[in-house]
Amino acid sequence: MRTPCLSGVPVAIAVLGVVIGSTALRAQQGISFEELAPRLRQYFDESMLSDVRLQLPQGAVYQVWGWDAGDFSGDGYPDLALVLRLPQERERRVWVYAFIDQDGFLLNVAQLRLPYLELPLEVGVAIRDTLCFVTQKLRARLWGMRAYRYWQGNFVLWQEREMEVSGTQSRERWQSYATLERRERLVESGQVVRERHSITLPTYRRGYRPVGGYAQDALCMRVDFVPRGAYYWSGPEDASLRLRAAYDERFLYIAAWVRDDAPVAGRCDTCPADVFWTWFASRVVSDTPAPAKSKRRRPTAPAWDIVGIGVRIGDFAEQLPELLLRSPRWQELQRDPLWRECRTVVQRRPQGYVVKLRIPLALIHSQLEAPGSEPVPVHFAAMLEDVDNEFRPEEASWVCTSSDFRPEIPETYGELLLLPQGQRYGELRNIFVAEIAEQLFRMGF
Repeated sequence: MRTPCLSGVPVAIAVLGVVIGSTALRAQQGISFEELAPRLRQYFDESMLSDVRLQLPQGAVYQVWGWDAGDFSGDGYPDLALVLRLPQERERRVWVYAFIDQDGFLLNVAQLRLPYLELPLEVGVAIRDTLCFVTQKLRARLWGMRAYRYWQGNFVLWQEREMEVSGTQSRERWQSYATLERRERLVESGQVVRERHSITLPTYRRGYRPVGGYAQDALCMRVDFVPRGAYYWSGPEDASLRLRAAYDERFLYIAAWVRDDAPVAGRCDTCPADVFWTWFASRVVSDTPAPAKSKRRRPTAPAWDIVGIGVRIGDFAEQLPELLLRSPRWQELQRDPLWRECRTVVQRRPQGYVVKLRIPLALIHSQLEAPGSEPVPVHFAAMLEDVDNEFRPEEASWVCTSSDFRPEIPETYGELLLLPQGQRYGELRNIFVAEIAEQLFRMGF
């Protein structure tokens, strides 16, 4: 007897539905390492796969939910990243294993434990541009991505990104711990509405220098950091900055290595000249009680205390460098004894000059002190006002730590981060810590 609706096209549709259903179900399941091994043999031989098996969880059942092969150590040989889930674990989490090719041996350099919301597929890995990217869904419509690189025995956090989607609008935030650059972008209907670049300058206690993969110097060498006069700026050899900062109990120390093909000292006190500026902004806290709320009352903009301290470079011989001050309350600050404690030194270098500046912490922020156990962020911008032709001051260029910098708007500043003793800006894991500790223990330390 002929079964209705099961011949011809209807049968094909029914079979296709079964196949699609089983494929969708299979796509939401992990695979064993043995099922993945044939694909890995395109990049690694059998002995290297045996190395991986020995470094994965022993005596436990695990599933592979994601993988990628590529070079994130910089030696030109493929490395490996895996996303594993242990079904016996009740928590919603996965493990990311990273392996590098160390002289023909696949060595595990990182094990990251990451939670997921609904499915393990929300955590993924990808290797490109000598970086190992780990993507994670943080919450609904918010995704995060962290990029790592293996460098000289360290598994270093290189950059971090977040993207939040709301309808046709998306906001992206990107932070590089290698270059100290921060980027923010607003995209609407596929068009970039707003994009800005800025610098986060980590500031360590004076006398301490971080080692390994922690960056300390910020570079302003691209046209993205020339908010004014970019038409007249011909490249990093024309004008560029390298910044470093430190602090102690009373002072902030800033050093700027300036590359400039033609420094201009200025013929007189008011003539155009090259000036290195540092700008600080802090919110003003009022002691008076806030007025009663009213429906007709509009919210007022927050009050800011802005202080700009500049160094007019001089001629590196007879004309000494000069300290400049700009602030809405500059008359008050000039009478302050703290202003007389500011010091500067400018030294000539083969391709430019270096500016060193000492500023009292209490001068730039009345309530700013050396950090205790938490980092202290400060609105900060450094700017080089480069004048190539003193007879045409309108052709000056600004090389700055922010792409949209305006001195009177603190929201266009970057950030200076005062770090407590023992804390560092970034994340780093040394894979030889256990071996070093064992050797020190054997030697009696």
